[in-house]
Amino acid sequence: MRPPEWVRDAVFYQIFPDRFRNGDVSNDPPGTRPWGGLPDRKSTFGGDLNGILEKLDYLEDLGVTALYLTPIFKAPSNHKYDTEDYFQVDPAFGSDETLRELVAALHARGMRIVLDGVFNHCGERHPFFRDVCQQGKASPYWDWFTIWGDRVVREPTPNYACWAGVPSMPEWNHRNPKVREYLLSVVRHWLSEYQIDGWRLDTVDYLPPDFVRDIYRTVKRANPDAYVLGEVMGIATSWFKYEALDGVMHYKLWEGLVNFFAEGAWDAGRFAGYVRSLLRSYPLENSYACYTLLGSHDKPRFLSLCDGDKRRLLLATAFLFSFPGAPAIYYGDEVGLEGGEDPDCRRPFPWAEERWDREILETVRRLVRIRRDSPALRRGDFVLVAARGRLLSFLRLSEGEEVLVALNAGEQDANAALPSPGPWRDLFTGEEISRRRIPVPALGFRILQAFGRA
Repeated sequence: MRPPEWVRDAVFYQIFPDRFRNGDVSNDPPGTRPWGGLPDRKSTFGGDLNGILEKLDYLEDLGVTALYLTPIFKAPSNHKYDTEDYFQVDPAFGSDETLRELVAALHARGMRIVLDGVFNHCGERHPFFRDVCQQGKASPYWDWFTIWGDRVVREPTPNYACWAGVPSMPEWNHRNPKVREYLLSVVRHWLSEYQIDGWRLDTVDYLPPDFVRDIYRTVKRANPDAYVLGEVMGIATSWFKYEALDGVMHYKLWEGLVNFFAEGAWDAGRFAGYVRSLLRSYPLENSYACYTLLGSHDKPRFLSLCDGDKRRLLLATAFLFSFPGAPAIYYGDEVGLEGGEDPDCRRPFPWAEERWDREILETVRRLVRIRRDSPALRRGDFVLVAARGRLLSFLRLSEGEEVLVALNAGEQDANAALPSPGPWRDLFTGEEISRRRIPVPALGFRILQAFGRA
């Protein structure tokens, strides 16, 4: 069992469904707010699966090849991490048939879809937990949860295991084989019946490792080409050694990106050492299958971390699209959407195009296409060339292709040395270069491809 080959070539796009686009106002939940307002923890804006269907042309034109959706199954919250029914699409997002339509439309375009699996806990409205609340120890589901006492007590402190102490999210008792089989049946159902292309596993670090591996093996038996992605905040080496995941949401890399590009707290040498240590910490095939990101529904928008300086955002994006791994765009980042800590990082997508930052959008589009057209950027070896001051340069090498990436995170123009006199071609400007040094503007980057080699 190995990571799917398609992941190395993928460009992911993460969607928080309630905030991407409202495609069907008839399924808006009560209290839905007008599109475009600032969110709070309980607000809903009416985004749904039909809204995603309506914007597949936009996503395809951007160069996206795979979608990752945060949870879409029936749940009372706007984020859906408190599952009520694992076998039903939430009515506010559409229906099971709407999901079938979305999957089919994506596959017809050569695109894929990964769903969010919340298997550490459920919501307090899940029928099994409600039965426990009503019947106590007489419930057949009493030992599906971990409860201290003879009955469920929610206030002032829950007497049952719950995620991060949140009473509305009771944890499953994974020591119970019936719990495991129930959750694995969810994994199989959406893979086999709806042909989804993988699972993103929520809060992996909270789950028993052997159960995560059970999920992995269940996925691969259902579809060897499906992707199993874990939400891991720390170093993920043990998960790969245990053969339990294909890749992780690369939050450790994200930390380095924030320190070097957004905040300017690190120099190039420290950042280079950091990313090399990350690459060496994971098996190579898993490094290339990691989901690399600048933003997510759990982190402030990268542009906001840059204090609105889009040059820093674009510089980090250029790094992301030229570094090993599958780069991901968090919805709205490509048009300059800002936002602070959750829930502010979950603002509705601004579909009024006059609000888009066209420079960011066009640069992201070009970076996506440059990566798509370059086997070296998608699959090649990573070789550090230089790291001094605020200037970083590296090569991506594959059979028959050599690409140099130079990034200047400093406030002054700099010159980057080339490993050979060329000839080289600037993949942004088309300029041909036959010399040993090139200028790199302040907070700018160059991506050069060698050509004309024998």
